[in-house]
Amino acid sequence: MSGVAVVFTLIKILVVIMFALNVGGLLTIVERRQMSMMQDRIGPNRAVVFLPGKLVKAALAGIGALLGLGAIGYAFGGGHEGAAQVGAGFTLLQLAVLMGWLGGLVIRARARDKEATSGFEGALASIDDPRPIFFAGMTGHLVLAVAYVWMRGAEGIGMPLLALGAAASALTLGGFGVWASMQITGEKVGLRLGGLLHPAADGIKFVMKEHFVPPNADKLLFNLGPLIAVFPAFVIFAVIPFGDTLCVRYPTDIPWYQALFQLKWAASVPASGVCTDQAISLQVANLDVGILYIFALAGTGIIGAAIAGWSSDNKYALLGGLRASSQMVSYEVALGLSLVGAFMIYGTLRLDDMVRWQSQNTWGIFVQPLAFFLFFTAAVAEQKRTPFDAPEGESEIVAGYFLEYSGMRFSMFMLGEYIEIVTSSALLVTIFLGGFGMPFLGRDGVTVALGDTVLFHQPMSHLTVILLGVLAFFGKTVLLCWFQVFIRWTVPRFRYDQIMKLGWKILLPAALANMLVTGVVMLAVDKAGVGVSNALRIAAQIANLFVVVGGVAGFVWFVSFLLKPVQKKRAIVSSAARYAAAQGGVKSAPMQA
Repeated sequence: MSGVAVVFTLIKILVVIMFALNVGGLLTIVERRQMSMMQDRIGPNRAVVFLPGKLVKAALAGIGALLGLGAIGYAFGGGHEGAAQVGAGFTLLQLAVLMGWLGGLVIRARARDKEATSGFEGALASIDDPRPIFFAGMTGHLVLAVAYVWMRGAEGIGMPLLALGAAASALTLGGFGVWASMQITGEKVGLRLGGLLHPAADGIKFVMKEHFVPPNADKLLFNLGPLIAVFPAFVIFAVIPFGDTLCVRYPTDIPWYQALFQLKWAASVPASGVCTDQAISLQVANLDVGILYIFALAGTGIIGAAIAGWSSDNKYALLGGLRASSQMVSYEVALGLSLVGAFMIYGTLRLDDMVRWQSQNTWGIFVQPLAFFLFFTAAVAEQKRTPFDAPEGESEIVAGYFLEYSGMRFSMFMLGEYIEIVTSSALLVTIFLGGFGMPFLGRDGVTVALGDTVLFHQPMSHLTVILLGVLAFFGKTVLLCWFQVFIRWTVPRFRYDQIMKLGWKILLPAALANMLVTGVVMLAVDKAGVGVSNALRIAAQIANLFVVVGGVAGFVWFVSFLLKPVQKKRAIVSSAARYAAAQGGVKSAPMQA
């Protein structure tokens, strides 16, 4: 392995670890905020760092100015010619529209919370429902997209469009930065980052806390338990591809540290995906047995929970360890068998090849819908989270197998749990949701086709395609993580016998049935002839179109839902309150000393 390859490997490891840790921290904040809302108490937003007001004002204005200059540099320093000028101009106009409606929403919210300082802020503050601003922005994006399709082949409009886009994006970016700096009026500013500083404060607190070890505990196994629990969650991510193959060019006859400064990206890659330069896989370890490696290491987490409960010399911890080990062993079977149908269709165990099959056809969830839900359910049970959190049931066994742990040992169990959420979500995205692939996005750009007829084709640079793929993978992973947290605060806990019955009597037979049906369908398709294959190819293209339309509609609905004005009203909804009201209320008396 060359020195340049080693550097890229270290960068990939850093990207994977930082993504897992940061998303784990975000999930912690989301769950603590949800808990504080349900219990009507202060949320995790108290950690604050105070910065000088003048420094913050200069930073905000400077960031806006730099972004504006970056837009101008992209327009006139990117070497755009001909049709590329039209594409760059419309890209900058889309950016200007994005900053327009997003800035309008931010300015309106700020003006309604504080006091409007100008007529423009007052006009925005007078808007009771902010959703028309968002819908106006979506209309602007749609109009620009239609205009681009209509005008992309026109001549003589490239430079005017480029200049217009550069001016509009620079003004919106720079103006928003200046407006943000004007909102800073005090001598110091409390930086809370929406509560994101709280995980850092918690980490420092865990490091400083006492590490308690029960007197009769097995010291060696007690210390090994947290390590074994958190280790698989990190190393599993090594075989999950977070982007397509990166094609670069660098000289190989000079030292690696000099070759890094002469590294160049490939301008474009053909649709066939042939990389004539050095190929760098955006995957830490590209193993031929990638999915088997994941199952092998994921199974070691059972040992961590089991020995943690046994070595603690506590009956509740022992019960939690027994519950955890039996539950994880049970759902490991359904977890592995649920993917056999997908392996049959993809014809490989390599995760990157699975993603490429989905890019050339359609997402795995359309060809293996039952397997997706089986794997998702088994993955949640493997993580021992609600509604499968019987091993940690605080109402029955206090805290389960890590009852006796404190300080960093306790935090390692919790960190491992949140990293498992990220890892399982990334695995679901890779196998069933296209991984780093997006509908109609190929290695040479966007190509919309129906059968053999190409309806639309837009060439794109190799680096742009790679970046879009990486953003798509991380975005889909975060979305699935959020969905798992949503389940955590929606579904009540199952009894332990119900958990075992679900795994052995429902998920396992369903996984076996899915294997049988998949094999029968594959044999039928192989013998059906070319006509059925062409029909399936058209169905796959329609499914991709459904993904695009559904994704846009879902995004619009979600943002509209978030912007919908709500009337906050505290309500007590419980049987105790209803019975007390039926008895004429509850007598209250002042507290006595």
